Parts: sequence; structure tokens; C-alpha cells
Amino acid sequence: MEFSIFGILAVVLELLRPVLLPLALVILADALLYAWVIARHSHLRIAPALRMSAVLGVAGGIGAALYFPVWTGASITQLSSLLDYVAVIGAGIGLGIAFAILVYPPVQLLMRKPG
Repeated sequence: MEFSIFGILAVVLELLRPVLLPLALVILADALLYAWVIARHSHLRIAPALRMSAVLGVAGGIGAALYFPVWTGASITQLSSLLDYVAVIGAGIGLGIAFAILVYPPVQLLMRKPG
């Protein structure tokens, strides 16, 4: 079987097609929240919001990594090779980063004004 980049992209598109509209809605809501934060506060409290988003991202990534085998119908005890562990850890890291990016505007919105 010959693989091409377009064939791989077609398969990925078919996998992601059901979640593209909800993902677009989440991104739009995130952008609106970020605009609200900028309009509400004269300046942003970046460091505390980044720390809180990072903590939530790490927690979400660990939860996702523990849930992935169950989601596929397997269990954590069935991870047998290094590739299995690397895939689960990589997916957890990726989703943890995505979750941290998604929760940043709401966290920034919940930060109190200094004063």
C-alpha cells in the first residue's frame, strides 16, 4: 500500500469531520471571551492566568491520558509496547496544551482587577 500526504489528510479529515462544527463554535466562544476580557480590563494579568491555565492543562492532560485506553475499549493494563505508552502520553500532552489554551480566556476573565 502506498501512502501519500493527501491520502493521510483525507483520512484525518474524515475522522475530524463530525467535530469540526463544535470545534469552530468553541473557538468562536473563546475568541469572544478573550475580546470581552480585553474590553473589561484595562490591562491583562498574564502571569497568574498562565499559571492557572497551565495547572488546568496538566490536570486535563493527565485525565485524558488515563481515559484514552478506556475510550478505545482497552484498559491501561493492556498497554504493552513503548509505542503504546508514547502514543497515550503524546495524546495527553497534546490535549493538555489544547485545554490550557481553551481555558485561558475564561481564567483571564475570572482574574480580579489589581487594586
